[in-house]
Amino acid sequence: MPLYFFDTSALVKRYHIEIGSEKVDEIFNNLAGSFAIASITIAEFVSAFARKLREVVISEDDFRACLSEFSKDIISSFWIIDLERSHINKSIPLIIKHNMRTLDSLQLSVFLNLSSINPTMVTSDEVLFTATLKEGLQAIKP
Repeated sequence: MPLYFFDTSALVKRYHIEIGSEKVDEIFNNLAGSFAIASITIAEFVSAFARKLREVVISEDDFRACLSEFSKDIISSFWIIDLERSHINKSIPLIIKHNMRTLDSLQLSVFLNLSSINPTMVTSDEVLFTATLKEGLQAIKP
């Protein structure tokens, strides 16, 4: 059973139609797949949609609907991996090695801890995508 680990940049495409949304939907429609996110993705997700609301990309009703749908999916569809001190420690060399932003390095750090079960990173972030491949793991960029 394949495990897909979503960072926020890709997960947003599940709840707001944009370039890459079709690929994300295709992954979610894989009935054999399992889905994981880091716990920090929850706050990043809300932040991304709050920004869309502020920038009038979505309406207040759309904002509430997205958060409601995401909340339901958190309960039923995602394995949520809590951020731990070890992830923070592991993120520091990743920042230096791959010239990454903080949250992306934390996403990669959590993902690397899953490497023994052969997960696939799903990200729309170019730096995170490239870093994942350089670490020898699979990645999809929708």
